Amino acid sequence: MSLDTSAKAIKRARAVMPVGTSSPLRACRNVDHDPLVVNRATGQYLFDVDGNRYVDFMCGFGPLILGHAHPEVVDAIATQAARGTLYGAYSQQEIELAEMIAATASHLEQVRFACSGTEAVMATLRLARAYTQRTKVVRFKGSYHGHFDLVQNANVDHLLEAGLDPAAMKSNLHAKYNDIETVRRLFAENPGEIAAVIIEPIAANMSLVLPEADFLKDLRDLCTANGTVLIFDEVIVGFRLTYGPASNLLGVSPDLTAFGKIIGGGTPVGAFGGDAKIMRLLDEEKVLQGGTFSGNSLTMAAGLATLQVLKRPNFYEELERKSQLLEDEVAKQRTALGADFTFTRIGSIFAFIFLPDGTPIRNQDDIARQPHAPFTRLYAAMRHQGIHLAPDIEEPMYVSAVTEDEELVRFAREAVRVIAHV
Repeated sequence: MSLDTSAKAIKRARAVMPVGTSSPLRACRNVDHDPLVVNRATGQYLFDVDGNRYVDFMCGFGPLILGHAHPEVVDAIATQAARGTLYGAYSQQEIELAEMIAATASHLEQVRFACSGTEAVMATLRLARAYTQRTKVVRFKGSYHGHFDLVQNANVDHLLEAGLDPAAMKSNLHAKYNDIETVRRLFAENPGEIAAVIIEPIAANMSLVLPEADFLKDLRDLCTANGTVLIFDEVIVGFRLTYGPASNLLGVSPDLTAFGKIIGGGTPVGAFGGDAKIMRLLDEEKVLQGGTFSGNSLTMAAGLATLQVLKRPNFYEELERKSQLLEDEVAKQRTALGADFTFTRIGSIFAFIFLPDGTPIRNQDDIARQPHAPFTRLYAAMRHQGIHLAPDIEEPMYVSAVTEDEELVRFAREAVRVIAHV
């Protein structure tokens, strides 16, 4: 079958799908650019239908920590496909992957699978409400937890236009990330009513904002004191920074954790787990969560293969070395070219923030102050240089295990050069 050109493929796509694709950021509207139409991908590279090659720093919005088409993951999927793609029954792979995830942290006493991070978060909130017999949920301005009604950030004056249920949205209470006093006020104003506090422990959906000292600990203490379930949304950061949840590094244990992305090895996945006292509500069938494709054998095989690679000695140490190389080269070029911007990184997650270096960046209010035009120009320039970035200023980017040192250095040099001249 001959391939369309990008222009023809985009035209065909827009005729049959809203914005031409099944997830809106892929349309590249937020960077005022034509979408990337990919033909194939391998290792650190994407190849579009016009034959152009790109070093991929988006990594499928995070899941591809091993790069594209990792041989062991490909082999696991192919082997499993020959044995059956869907059983509708218990499977050995599902049991093994649940055991592997649960073994990474003492607070993950039980685990269950879903098909996306959105589904995993939805299940944790339902469990929290059932467990506490309360309805209100504290969220943090700028965070993203999926696309169901309860966790949307739509303007309250336009809920119906967005198809959202105003009654459901009334359960939301909004705090500011890294501002524990805003959380204290919500607890004081809503005594005995807050079922859950849900948070990205490392905020990776408002560009990349790191938790300040004691913020998560204070949040844990508040939840414990008020009988509220603390939920960590680790759909992005789980298994990205260490083998297991990021909470292991942060020193704070939530009651429930939502996972996604990496644990599926590039296939659709979600998972959630935590305190057995809460998870037992599923065992007792007081809370409903299920799905035909939850825990399907293809995803479980891909996830097992991925975690087996991640578990090998020095995997995360080598990924940190690569990521530190990128940070060091960005700093070197920033000094040499006199560019003034913020580069933030934790492990293999990084972001450019277009505010002067040294600017305090604590939450969404700070992120919202940056101009969009510099990133739009950076995205276009990097595409021209054969480098693929996330097509949105508030999406972070990633280093994968197969990203080559030479490409990290080239990316840093090209990116800072562009930023210095915008």
